[in-house]
Amino acid sequence: MISKVKDVKKMKNTLIIIFSLLIIITAFVYLTNQPPFFNKKEASNQEAQEVSIAWCDNSDEAEDFENPIPVVWTVKMDGCLASCQGASFTKIPKDEKYPRFSGYYPDTKGGYNIEDWNPIPEEFQEKGLILKITGEWVGIQDDHPQTVFEGKCVPIVNIKKIEIVK
Repeated sequence: MISKVKDVKKMKNTLIIIFSLLIIITAFVYLTNQPPFFNKKEASNQEAQEVSIAWCDNSDEAEDFENPIPVVWTVKMDGCLASCQGASFTKIPKDEKYPRFSGYYPDTKGGYNIEDWNPIPEEFQEKGLILKITGEWVGIQDDHPQTVFEGKCVPIVNIKKIEIVK
């Protein structure tokens, strides 16, 4: 009789182990066939935002405009960016929200690809000139925030035309 009790206990323990393994295997199969617990796009956006926060004090204002905004701004050129295909500019009169911006000159093909760079003509680079920039404001981004723009995200303008005012 003791032998039968031991056999029943062994069988009971074996069944518990088999049942537990089945539950674990079922859960594993179920979870591997489920979408991830987080949205990858959302996680990517969050990472980009965290990086942007590290680079721009006003990163909550960063955006690419769906439709560029035509602008004509009177400015003073502060200095070159990216081999002078671009430059930093200060608006005249000074704009309270965005006093400075990055402006990029058209490349050799008329676009804004850095690989086909075309520097801003030297005649517009002379110190003290007042210029009129005509172009398209394409967004607010972290363009040289730590080296040029005191930690700020700034407007980005694709320059169509530059004129000397005085």
